[in-house]
Amino acid sequence: MSVSAEDVYRRAARILVSGQRVELTTLATELHVSRATLFRKAGGREQILGEAMWLMANNSLTAATRRWQGAYGTAARDRDGILRSVRVITEHGANTAADPGVRRLLDEEPKLAMRVLTDPFGALQPRMIAAVRGLIDSDAQRASLVPLVELDNLAYAVVRLGESFLYADLLAGRRPNIPNANTLVAALIEGALRPS
Repeated sequence: MSVSAEDVYRRAARILVSGQRVELTTLATELHVSRATLFRKAGGREQILGEAMWLMANNSLTAATRRWQGAYGTAARDRDGILRSVRVITEHGANTAADPGVRRLLDEEPKLAMRVLTDPFGALQPRMIAAVRGLIDSDAQRASLVPLVELDNLAYAVVRLGESFLYADLLAGRRPNIPNANTLVAALIEGALRPS
């Protein structure tokens, strides 16, 4: 049986979701390949963790988007006037904060976790910024809103703001505070968009 990089990343994501530590020897054994093959196909542990965490993040964003669509269809705002992008992003943030695999990685390997989660050239952060940009851009078009800053900069600011609250214990010696993060993310997005 041939193993692809995607097979490796999906298996690593399942391990993380279960709250377990991703060990390359165990991963190679479960996939019936050698560690050398695992490395050749999917990269080192940091790369595998980054790709696995992107799969988890993408699944979280997709699930939040589907819940929105189930409740509000293609509307840009809910009945409280909250933008879809704000709801999807803040739901994803809450899911990330509650994820046992992410928390375990942060607790047990904080330096590695911060590299994987916040590397501007890694597997996760650039994709997260692109996903957030897409959500905001779609809302801006649907609700006839004009961004006051470039969407790339807004998306970057939203992601970095979220990271600063989700990982506050490691970055600033503070307790993570998801409600405050949600309020600030909403204010940032809403404040950077104006009616056309």
